Amino acid sequence: MLSSGNKTGIMRSETILVVDDDQTTLTFCRNALTLAGYDVFSAQSGADALEICERERDRITLALVDVVMPEMTGIDLVKRLEVVDHRYKIALMSGYSPEEVDRLIGQEGSSYRIFWKPFDVRLFLQMIRNVLDAPMREQVNAAHY
Repeated sequence: MLSSGNKTGIMRSETILVVDDDQTTLTFCRNALTLAGYDVFSAQSGADALEICERERDRITLALVDVVMPEMTGIDLVKRLEVVDHRYKIALMSGYSPEEVDRLIGQEGSSYRIFWKPFDVRLFLQMIRNVLDAPMREQVNAAHY
């Protein structure tokens, strides 16, 4: 499912792409971010995310990507997103244990911030704000939230 929207009167300049195959997580993220004033695109697959990125390349500021998805892993998607536009800020999310995620993403994924599911809405929005406010190079610090 491809969707976009900011239905609040709050104006923010950032646009966030949320990618997760789990509809409940996708809906939570989309709703929380939209209510906080962000413009949001959401996709349930890597293929849908790449389609959005090709079409909306200049609008997307941050891609929040689930680590484990069918057909294309989060790390595989991130690699492809960085080819589309290297200016994207990237964060990963997962409901798996930190040890399992480290095993799944290896060194390639250690440079991205990781959000651990389930989310508390206030903490989730603060983590998003922190990633958006961080300089691009700060992403290479393996900071886990």
